[in-house]
Amino acid sequence: MTFQQNKPAFGRRLLSLLLLCSAAAVPCVMTACGDAGTAPEVKETQNAVTQSAVTDAETEEVVRAADDLPERDYGGMDLAIFTRINTTHYQFVVEEQNADILNDAIYMRNLKIGERFNVKFSEQEYETETDAEKLVLAGDDTYSLMNVRCTAANNMAQKGYSLDISDLEYINLDKPYWDKEVTDSIAIGGKRYVAIGSSDLTAVDFMTILLYNKRIAESYDIGDIYPLVREGKWTLDKLREITMSVSSDLNGDGIMNEEDQWGMLGCAKYLHVSLLLGGDVLMCNKGADGFPVYTIPTDPRFVDVYNKVLDVCNESGAWYQTKDDTNEAVKYHEMFRAGQGMFMSTLFYYLETMRDMKDEFGIVPFPKYNEQQEQYRNRISFYDATIIPTSAKDPECSSIILEALNCESYNSVLPAYYDIALKNKYTRDPDSAEMLDIIMANRVLDIGDTFYQSEIRDGFVAPGFMNNSRNIVSTAEKKIKSMTKLFDKMRDAYDELANN
Repeated sequence: MTFQQNKPAFGRRLLSLLLLCSAAAVPCVMTACGDAGTAPEVKETQNAVTQSAVTDAETEEVVRAADDLPERDYGGMDLAIFTRINTTHYQFVVEEQNADILNDAIYMRNLKIGERFNVKFSEQEYETETDAEKLVLAGDDTYSLMNVRCTAANNMAQKGYSLDISDLEYINLDKPYWDKEVTDSIAIGGKRYVAIGSSDLTAVDFMTILLYNKRIAESYDIGDIYPLVREGKWTLDKLREITMSVSSDLNGDGIMNEEDQWGMLGCAKYLHVSLLLGGDVLMCNKGADGFPVYTIPTDPRFVDVYNKVLDVCNESGAWYQTKDDTNEAVKYHEMFRAGQGMFMSTLFYYLETMRDMKDEFGIVPFPKYNEQQEQYRNRISFYDATIIPTSAKDPECSSIILEALNCESYNSVLPAYYDIALKNKYTRDPDSAEMLDIIMANRVLDIGDTFYQSEIRDGFVAPGFMNNSRNIVSTAEKKIKSMTKLFDKMRDAYDELANN
Protein backbone atom coordinates (compact mmCIF):
# COMPACT_ATOMS: atom_id res chain seq x y z
CA MET A 1 0.00 0.00 0.00
CA THR A 2 1.33 3.42 -0.90
CA PHE A 3 2.30 5.55 2.08
CA GLN A 4 0.19 8.67 2.59
CA GLN A 5 1.76 11.36 4.77
CA ASN A 6 0.00 14.15 6.59
CA LYS A 7 0.70 17.47 4.92
CA PRO A 8 0.08 20.48 7.14
CA ALA A 9 0.70 23.76 5.38
CA PHE A 10 3.65 24.56 7.66
CA GLY A 11 5.75 21.90 5.93
CA ARG A 12 4.10 21.48 2.55
CA ARG A 13 4.26 25.04 1.31
CA LEU A 14 7.92 25.63 2.16
CA LEU A 15 9.10 22.59 0.29
CA SER A 16 6.90 23.39 -2.66
CA LEU A 17 8.87 26.62 -2.83
CA LEU A 18 12.04 24.57 -3.15
CA LEU A 19 10.57 22.65 -6.05
CA LEU A 20 9.76 25.97 -7.63
CA CYS A 21 13.34 27.13 -7.08
CA SER A 22 14.66 24.04 -8.83
CA ALA A 23 12.20 24.34 -11.68
CA ALA A 24 12.98 27.99 -12.20
CA ALA A 25 16.74 27.45 -11.75
CA VAL A 26 17.01 30.45 -9.42
CA PRO A 27 18.47 30.50 -5.92
CA CYS A 28 15.34 31.75 -4.19
CA VAL A 29 11.94 33.34 -4.56
CA MET A 30 12.59 36.44 -2.55
CA THR A 31 13.08 40.04 -3.49
CA ALA A 32 16.09 40.22 -1.21
CA CYS A 33 18.02 37.92 -3.53
CA GLY A 34 19.28 40.78 -5.67
CA ASP A 35 21.24 39.08 -8.44
CA ALA A 36 19.28 35.84 -8.38
CA GLY A 37 17.53 36.52 -11.64
CA THR A 38 13.84 37.08 -12.20
CA ALA A 39 11.81 36.06 -9.19
CA PRO A 40 8.41 34.42 -9.69
CA GLU A 41 5.30 36.53 -9.36
CA VAL A 42 4.02 36.65 -5.79
CA LYS A 43 0.34 36.89 -4.96
CA GLU A 44 -0.59 38.45 -1.62
CA THR A 45 -3.82 37.14 -0.14
CA GLN A 46 -5.86 38.65 2.70
CA ASN A 47 -8.12 35.72 3.58
CA ALA A 48 -8.32 34.62 7.20
CA VAL A 49 -6.29 31.41 7.04
CA THR A 50 -4.32 30.27 4.02
CA GLN A 51 -4.11 26.63 5.04
CA SER A 52 -4.22 25.61 1.39
CA ALA A 53 -1.10 27.57 0.53
CA VAL A 54 0.45 25.92 -2.53
CA THR A 55 2.94 26.64 -5.25
CA ASP A 56 2.28 26.03 -8.91
CA ALA A 57 5.71 25.44 -10.41
CA GLU A 58 4.38 25.81 -13.95
CA THR A 59 2.92 29.29 -13.52
CA GLU A 60 5.51 30.24 -10.89
CA GLU A 61 2.89 31.85 -8.68
CA VAL A 62 3.36 31.70 -4.93
CA VAL A 63 0.42 32.13 -2.56
CA ARG A 64 1.55 33.93 0.56
CA ALA A 65 0.17 33.70 4.06
CA ALA A 66 -1.56 36.72 5.59
CA ASP A 67 -1.63 37.49 9.31
CA ASP A 68 -4.82 39.64 9.28
CA LEU A 69 -3.49 41.80 12.10
CA PRO A 70 -5.07 45.18 12.87
CA GLU A 71 -3.35 48.42 11.99
CA ARG A 72 -1.23 49.77 14.80
CA ASP A 73 1.21 52.68 15.11
CA TYR A 74 3.59 52.27 18.02
CA GLY A 75 5.20 55.66 17.53
CA GLY A 76 8.71 54.47 16.74
CA MET A 77 9.08 52.51 19.98
CA ASP A 78 12.14 50.30 20.55
CA LEU A 79 11.01 46.70 20.15
CA ALA A 80 13.79 45.00 22.09
CA ILE A 81 14.42 41.24 21.92
CA PHE A 82 16.56 39.34 24.43
CA THR A 83 18.23 36.47 22.56
CA ARG A 84 20.29 33.55 23.82
CA ILE A 85 23.49 33.01 21.86
CA ASN A 86 23.36 29.70 20.05
CA THR A 87 25.74 27.84 17.77
CA THR A 88 23.24 27.78 14.92
CA HIS A 89 20.73 30.32 13.59
CA TYR A 90 19.43 32.50 16.36
CA GLN A 91 19.52 36.16 15.42
CA PHE A 92 16.35 38.18 15.08
CA VAL A 93 18.05 41.43 14.13
CA VAL A 94 20.75 42.11 11.51
CA GLU A 95 22.23 45.56 11.09
CA GLU A 96 22.52 45.73 7.30
CA GLN A 97 22.25 43.80 4.08
CA ASN A 98 25.41 41.97 3.01
CA ALA A 99 24.29 39.83 0.04
CA ASP A 100 23.96 36.75 2.27
CA ILE A 101 20.56 35.31 1.44
CA LEU A 102 19.47 34.55 5.02
CA ASN A 103 20.91 37.74 6.50
CA ASP A 104 19.14 39.83 3.89
CA ALA A 105 15.85 37.97 4.33
CA ILE A 106 15.92 38.73 8.06
CA TYR A 107 16.84 42.35 7.36
CA MET A 108 13.97 42.78 4.88
CA ARG A 109 11.50 41.03 7.20
CA ASN A 110 12.30 43.40 10.04
CA LEU A 111 12.28 46.42 7.76
CA LYS A 112 8.83 45.50 6.46
CA ILE A 113 7.37 44.86 9.93
CA GLY A 114 9.11 47.90 11.41
CA GLU A 115 7.61 50.22 8.80
CA ARG A 116 4.20 48.59 9.05
CA PHE A 117 3.87 49.04 12.84
CA ASN A 118 6.32 51.92 13.33
CA VAL A 119 8.71 50.06 15.61
CA LYS A 120 12.49 49.88 15.67
CA PHE A 121 13.99 46.47 16.38
CA SER A 122 16.95 45.99 18.70
CA GLU A 123 18.49 42.83 20.09
CA GLN A 124 20.60 41.99 23.13
CA GLU A 125 22.39 38.66 23.16
CA TYR A 126 23.17 36.73 26.33
CA GLU A 127 24.92 33.47 27.24
CA THR A 128 23.74 32.24 30.65
CA GLU A 129 20.47 30.33 30.55
CA THR A 130 19.01 32.02 33.65
CA ASP A 131 19.66 35.60 32.49
CA ALA A 132 16.18 36.01 31.03
CA GLU A 133 14.54 34.72 34.20
CA LYS A 134 16.53 37.15 36.35
CA LEU A 135 15.35 40.14 34.30
CA VAL A 136 11.69 39.18 34.67
CA LEU A 137 12.11 38.57 38.39
CA ALA A 138 13.63 42.06 38.71
CA GLY A 139 10.64 43.58 36.89
CA ASP A 140 12.81 44.83 34.01
CA ASP A 141 10.41 45.76 31.19
CA THR A 142 13.09 46.45 28.58
CA TYR A 143 12.31 43.43 26.42
CA SER A 144 9.09 42.83 24.50
CA LEU A 145 10.16 39.33 23.44
CA MET A 146 12.67 36.83 24.81
CA ASN A 147 14.36 33.97 23.02
CA VAL A 148 15.22 31.27 25.56
CA ARG A 149 16.49 27.68 25.69
CA CYS A 150 13.68 25.11 25.78
CA THR A 151 14.61 24.11 29.33
CA ALA A 152 14.53 27.76 30.42
CA ALA A 153 11.11 28.17 28.78
CA ASN A 154 9.82 25.32 30.93
CA ASN A 155 11.27 26.79 34.12
CA MET A 156 10.00 30.30 33.39
CA ALA A 157 6.50 29.04 32.63
CA GLN A 158 6.30 27.24 35.96
CA LYS A 159 7.37 30.39 37.78
CA GLY A 160 4.78 32.54 36.00
CA TYR A 161 7.37 34.55 34.08
CA SER A 162 5.83 34.09 30.63
CA LEU A 163 2.39 34.50 29.10
CA ASP A 164 0.18 31.77 27.65
CA ILE A 165 0.59 32.63 23.97
CA SER A 166 -2.64 30.94 22.93
CA ASP A 167 -4.63 33.22 25.27
CA LEU A 168 -3.53 36.37 23.43
CA GLU A 169 -6.04 37.98 21.09
CA TYR A 170 -3.76 38.45 18.11
CA ILE A 171 -2.00 35.08 18.17
CA ASN A 172 -3.69 32.60 15.82
CA LEU A 173 -2.07 29.19 16.13
CA ASP A 174 -4.27 27.85 13.32
CA LYS A 175 -2.34 29.92 10.82
CA PRO A 176 0.05 28.02 8.52
CA TYR A 177 3.11 29.79 9.87
CA TRP A 178 2.63 28.12 13.27
CA ASP A 179 3.34 24.39 13.64
CA LYS A 180 0.22 23.59 15.62
CA GLU A 181 0.85 19.86 16.06
CA VAL A 182 4.35 20.41 17.43
CA THR A 183 3.15 23.29 19.64
CA ASP A 184 0.38 21.11 21.07
CA SER A 185 2.88 18.35 21.84
CA ILE A 186 4.79 20.62 24.26
CA ALA A 187 1.70 22.28 25.76
CA ILE A 188 1.36 21.55 29.47
CA GLY A 189 -2.05 21.23 31.09
CA GLY A 190 -3.61 22.92 28.07
CA LYS A 191 -1.34 25.96 28.46
CA ARG A 192 0.94 27.07 25.62
CA TYR A 193 3.66 29.24 27.05
CA VAL A 194 5.73 28.25 24.01
CA ALA A 195 4.61 28.07 20.39
CA ILE A 196 6.78 26.83 17.54
CA GLY A 197 6.50 28.99 14.44
CA SER A 198 8.39 29.97 11.32
CA SER A 199 10.61 32.49 13.12
CA ASP A 200 12.00 29.74 15.37
CA LEU A 201 14.85 28.64 13.12
CA THR A 202 16.41 26.42 15.78
CA ALA A 203 13.37 24.12 15.55
CA VAL A 204 14.56 23.41 12.00
CA ASP A 205 18.29 23.62 12.78
CA PHE A 206 17.97 20.84 15.36
CA MET A 207 15.68 18.64 13.27
CA THR A 208 17.43 15.29 12.82
CA ILE A 209 17.67 13.91 9.31
CA LEU A 210 19.08 10.73 7.80
CA LEU A 211 21.45 10.95 4.84
CA TYR A 212 22.40 8.02 2.63
CA ASN A 213 25.24 7.50 0.15
CA LYS A 214 23.83 6.79 -3.31
CA ARG A 215 27.14 5.50 -4.68
CA ILE A 216 27.31 2.79 -2.02
CA ALA A 217 23.65 1.96 -2.56
CA GLU A 218 24.26 1.51 -6.28
CA SER A 219 27.45 -0.53 -5.74
CA TYR A 220 25.53 -3.03 -3.61
CA ASP A 221 22.44 -3.09 -5.89
CA ILE A 222 20.32 -1.46 -3.17
CA GLY A 223 19.06 1.36 -5.35
CA ASP A 224 17.18 4.44 -4.17
CA ILE A 225 15.58 4.38 -0.73
CA TYR A 226 12.87 6.79 -1.88
CA PRO A 227 10.48 4.10 -3.26
CA LEU A 228 10.64 2.27 0.09
CA VAL A 229 9.61 5.48 1.84
CA ARG A 230 6.73 6.13 -0.57
CA GLU A 231 5.41 2.59 -0.22
CA GLY A 232 5.57 2.67 3.58
CA LYS A 233 8.20 -0.10 3.62
CA TRP A 234 11.05 1.94 5.07
CA THR A 235 11.36 0.20 8.46
CA LEU A 236 13.97 -0.62 11.11
CA ASP A 237 14.26 -4.16 9.71
CA LYS A 238 15.02 -2.78 6.25
CA LEU A 239 17.61 -0.41 7.73
CA ARG A 240 19.31 -3.33 9.49
CA GLU A 241 19.30 -5.43 6.34
CA ILE A 242 20.91 -2.70 4.25
CA THR A 243 23.49 -1.55 6.79
CA MET A 244 24.73 -5.06 7.50
CA SER A 245 25.15 -5.75 3.80
CA VAL A 246 27.41 -2.76 3.15
CA SER A 247 29.74 -2.74 6.18
CA SER A 248 33.15 -3.66 4.82
CA ASP A 249 36.80 -3.98 5.92
CA LEU A 250 38.14 -1.75 3.16
CA ASN A 251 41.84 -2.20 3.90
CA GLY A 252 41.59 -5.93 4.62
CA ASP A 253 43.43 -5.77 7.93
CA GLY A 254 40.76 -7.75 9.75
CA ILE A 255 39.92 -4.83 12.03
CA MET A 256 36.86 -2.62 11.58
CA ASN A 257 37.77 0.98 12.43
CA GLU A 258 37.65 4.51 11.06
CA GLU A 259 39.52 3.41 7.93
CA ASP A 260 36.66 1.14 6.84
CA GLN A 261 33.12 1.38 5.46
CA TRP A 262 30.18 1.30 7.86
CA GLY A 263 26.45 0.93 7.51
CA MET A 264 25.63 3.66 10.04
CA LEU A 265 27.36 6.76 11.35
CA GLY A 266 26.17 9.13 14.05
CA CYS A 267 26.33 9.73 17.79
CA ALA A 268 23.85 7.87 19.99
CA LYS A 269 21.90 10.89 21.20
CA TYR A 270 21.04 11.70 17.59
CA LEU A 271 21.13 8.39 15.69
CA HIS A 272 19.68 6.02 18.27
CA VAL A 273 17.28 8.45 19.93
CA SER A 274 16.00 9.59 16.52
CA LEU A 275 15.41 5.96 15.53
CA LEU A 276 13.64 5.47 18.86
CA LEU A 277 11.25 8.38 18.33
CA GLY A 278 10.94 7.36 14.68
CA GLY A 279 9.36 4.18 16.02
CA ASP A 280 6.46 6.32 17.26
CA VAL A 281 7.24 6.25 20.98
CA LEU A 282 8.12 9.05 23.38
CA MET A 283 10.44 9.17 26.37
CA CYS A 284 7.85 11.26 28.19
CA ASN A 285 4.13 11.02 27.51
CA LYS A 286 1.23 13.15 28.75
CA GLY A 287 -1.92 12.13 30.52
CA ALA A 288 -5.49 13.06 29.62
CA ASP A 289 -5.09 16.29 31.59
CA GLY A 290 -2.10 17.35 29.49
CA PHE A 291 0.52 16.92 32.24
CA PRO A 292 3.61 14.72 31.87
CA VAL A 293 3.51 11.14 33.09
CA TYR A 294 6.53 8.90 33.54
CA THR A 295 5.71 5.79 31.53
CA ILE A 296 8.99 4.21 30.41
CA PRO A 297 9.05 1.49 33.12
CA THR A 298 5.53 0.34 32.23
CA ASP A 299 5.42 0.95 28.47
CA PRO A 300 6.02 -2.35 26.58
CA ARG A 301 5.95 -0.58 23.22
CA PHE A 302 8.79 1.73 24.31
CA VAL A 303 10.85 -1.24 25.49
CA ASP A 304 10.24 -3.10 22.22
CA VAL A 305 11.36 -0.16 20.10
CA TYR A 306 14.34 0.56 22.36
CA ASN A 307 15.56 -3.03 22.06
CA LYS A 308 14.92 -3.04 18.33
CA VAL A 309 17.16 0.00 17.92
CA LEU A 310 19.87 -1.81 19.88
CA ASP A 311 19.49 -4.78 17.51
CA VAL A 312 19.68 -2.59 14.41
CA CYS A 313 22.64 -0.47 15.50
CA ASN A 314 24.68 -2.21 18.19
CA GLU A 315 24.10 -5.94 17.74
CA SER A 316 24.32 -5.80 13.95
CA GLY A 317 27.85 -4.47 14.06
CA ALA A 318 26.91 -1.95 11.36
CA TRP A 319 27.28 1.16 13.56
CA TYR A 320 30.70 2.72 14.01
CA GLN A 321 30.81 3.72 17.65
CA THR A 322 33.03 6.48 19.00
CA LYS A 323 32.90 8.33 22.30
CA ASP A 324 31.94 11.51 20.48
CA ASP A 325 28.48 12.62 21.59
CA THR A 326 28.69 16.27 20.56
CA ASN A 327 26.38 18.15 18.22
CA GLU A 328 29.14 18.52 15.64
CA ALA A 329 30.07 14.79 15.58
CA VAL A 330 33.18 15.72 13.59
CA LYS A 331 34.52 12.20 12.95
CA TYR A 332 31.17 10.94 11.69
CA HIS A 333 30.81 13.85 9.29
CA GLU A 334 34.38 13.41 8.04
CA MET A 335 33.81 9.72 7.38
CA PHE A 336 30.51 10.28 5.61
CA ARG A 337 32.00 12.97 3.38
CA ALA A 338 34.81 10.53 2.56
CA GLY A 339 32.27 7.94 1.41
CA GLN A 340 32.75 5.60 4.38
CA GLY A 341 29.14 5.39 5.52
CA MET A 342 25.91 4.23 3.95
CA PHE A 343 23.75 6.21 6.39
CA MET A 344 24.49 9.10 8.72
CA SER A 345 22.27 10.81 11.25
CA THR A 346 22.84 14.55 11.44
CA LEU A 347 21.08 17.80 12.20
CA PHE A 348 19.48 19.75 9.40
CA TYR A 349 21.78 22.64 10.25
CA TYR A 350 24.83 20.63 9.16
CA LEU A 351 23.42 19.77 5.74
CA GLU A 352 25.10 22.86 4.36
CA THR A 353 28.51 21.47 5.37
CA MET A 354 28.09 18.53 3.01
CA ARG A 355 28.58 20.66 -0.12
CA ASP A 356 32.14 19.42 -0.62
CA MET A 357 31.13 15.74 -0.58
CA LYS A 358 32.13 13.95 -3.77
CA ASP A 359 29.59 11.13 -3.61
CA GLU A 360 25.95 11.81 -4.33
CA PHE A 361 23.71 11.49 -1.29
CA GLY A 362 20.00 11.53 -0.54
CA ILE A 363 17.78 12.55 2.40
CA VAL A 364 15.18 10.22 3.91
CA PRO A 365 13.01 10.23 7.04
CA PHE A 366 13.90 7.96 9.91
CA PRO A 367 12.39 4.50 9.39
CA LYS A 368 9.20 3.29 11.01
CA TYR A 369 9.18 0.53 13.63
CA ASN A 370 7.29 -1.70 11.19
CA GLU A 371 5.00 -1.41 8.18
CA GLN A 372 1.91 -1.28 10.41
CA GLN A 373 3.04 2.08 11.85
CA GLU A 374 0.94 4.72 10.10
CA GLN A 375 3.34 7.68 9.90
CA TYR A 376 7.03 8.34 9.77
CA ARG A 377 8.06 10.35 12.81
CA ASN A 378 10.95 12.81 12.61
CA ARG A 379 12.47 14.34 15.68
CA ILE A 380 13.19 17.93 16.65
CA SER A 381 15.96 17.30 19.15
CA PHE A 382 16.14 20.76 20.63
CA TYR A 383 14.97 24.35 20.15
CA ASP A 384 15.16 27.88 21.47
CA ALA A 385 11.71 29.35 22.05
CA THR A 386 10.37 32.87 21.69
CA ILE A 387 8.29 33.79 24.72
CA ILE A 388 6.43 36.90 25.82
CA PRO A 389 7.66 37.72 29.34
CA THR A 390 5.17 38.89 31.95
CA SER A 391 7.42 41.92 32.38
CA ALA A 392 6.75 43.14 28.81
CA LYS A 393 5.41 46.68 29.01
CA ASP A 394 2.83 46.15 26.24
CA PRO A 395 1.82 42.46 25.83
CA GLU A 396 -0.59 43.29 23.02
CA CYS A 397 2.24 44.90 21.05
CA SER A 398 4.48 41.90 21.77
CA SER A 399 1.84 39.49 20.51
CA ILE A 400 1.17 41.47 17.33
CA ILE A 401 4.87 41.69 16.49
CA LEU A 402 5.41 38.00 17.28
CA GLU A 403 2.53 37.05 14.97
CA ALA A 404 3.85 39.31 12.22
CA LEU A 405 7.39 37.95 12.60
CA ASN A 406 6.18 34.39 12.14
CA CYS A 407 4.02 35.22 9.16
CA GLU A 408 6.76 37.12 7.33
CA SER A 409 9.32 34.45 8.27
CA TYR A 410 7.05 31.86 6.66
CA ASN A 411 6.82 33.94 3.50
CA SER A 412 10.47 34.89 3.15
CA VAL A 413 12.99 33.83 5.82
CA LEU A 414 12.34 30.08 5.88
CA PRO A 415 12.47 29.78 2.08
CA ALA A 416 15.85 31.56 2.20
CA TYR A 417 17.09 29.22 4.91
CA TYR A 418 16.00 26.14 3.00
CA ASP A 419 17.65 27.46 -0.11
CA ILE A 420 20.98 27.76 1.74
CA ALA A 421 20.69 24.26 3.22
CA LEU A 422 19.91 22.73 -0.15
CA LYS A 423 22.67 24.42 -2.16
CA ASN A 424 24.28 21.03 -2.70
CA LYS A 425 23.53 19.88 -6.24
CA TYR A 426 22.50 16.48 -4.94
CA THR A 427 19.70 17.80 -2.79
CA ARG A 428 18.09 20.31 -5.15
CA ASP A 429 15.78 17.79 -6.77
CA PRO A 430 12.12 16.77 -6.51
CA ASP A 431 12.94 13.56 -4.59
CA SER A 432 14.82 15.40 -1.84
CA ALA A 433 12.07 18.01 -1.62
CA GLU A 434 9.45 15.27 -1.36
CA MET A 435 11.39 13.54 1.43
CA LEU A 436 11.80 16.81 3.32
CA ASP A 437 8.09 17.39 2.88
CA ILE A 438 7.44 14.08 4.68
CA ILE A 439 9.97 14.97 7.38
CA MET A 440 8.55 18.44 8.01
CA ALA A 441 4.96 17.21 7.95
CA ASN A 442 5.59 14.59 10.62
CA ARG A 443 7.93 16.27 13.10
CA VAL A 444 7.75 15.34 16.76
CA LEU A 445 8.92 17.01 19.97
CA ASP A 446 9.40 14.91 23.10
CA ILE A 447 9.28 16.55 26.53
CA GLY A 448 11.76 13.93 27.72
CA ASP A 449 14.11 15.05 24.95
CA THR A 450 13.77 18.78 25.61
CA PHE A 451 12.32 19.97 28.94
CA TYR A 452 13.79 16.97 30.76
CA GLN A 453 16.70 16.08 28.49
CA SER A 454 19.20 16.06 31.38
CA GLU A 455 17.10 13.69 33.47
CA ILE A 456 15.79 11.34 30.76
CA ARG A 457 17.52 11.48 27.36
CA ASP A 458 21.04 12.26 28.59
CA GLY A 459 20.33 10.79 32.01
CA PHE A 460 19.86 7.16 30.98
CA VAL A 461 18.34 6.60 27.51
CA ALA A 462 21.25 7.72 25.30
CA PRO A 463 23.83 6.25 27.75
CA GLY A 464 21.89 2.99 27.56
CA PHE A 465 22.40 2.92 23.81
CA MET A 466 26.07 3.87 24.15
CA ASN A 467 26.62 1.03 26.64
CA ASN A 468 24.50 -1.51 24.73
CA SER A 469 22.33 -1.92 27.82
CA ARG A 470 19.23 -4.12 27.78
CA ASN A 471 18.32 -3.05 31.30
CA ILE A 472 16.22 -0.05 30.28
CA VAL A 473 13.27 -1.03 32.50
CA SER A 474 15.30 -1.54 35.68
CA THR A 475 17.28 1.63 34.99
CA ALA A 476 14.09 3.61 34.40
CA GLU A 477 12.51 2.20 37.56
CA LYS A 478 15.30 3.73 39.61
CA LYS A 479 14.19 7.13 38.32
CA ILE A 480 10.52 6.81 39.27
CA LYS A 481 10.81 8.72 42.53
CA SER A 482 12.87 11.63 41.14
CA MET A 483 10.79 11.97 37.95
CA THR A 484 7.51 11.80 39.87
CA LYS A 485 8.80 14.56 42.12
CA LEU A 486 9.69 16.74 39.10
CA PHE A 487 6.31 16.18 37.45
CA ASP A 488 4.43 16.85 40.70
CA LYS A 489 6.38 20.08 41.08
CA MET A 490 5.29 21.12 37.59
CA ARG A 491 1.65 20.29 38.29
CA ASP A 492 1.69 22.19 41.59
CA ALA A 493 3.24 25.23 39.90
CA TYR A 494 0.59 25.29 37.18
CA ASP A 495 -2.20 24.83 39.73
CA GLU A 496 -0.86 27.75 41.75
CA LEU A 497 -0.74 29.96 38.65
CA ALA A 498 -4.31 29.02 37.81
CA ASN A 499 -5.50 29.95 41.31
CA ASN A 500 -3.77 33.35 41.39
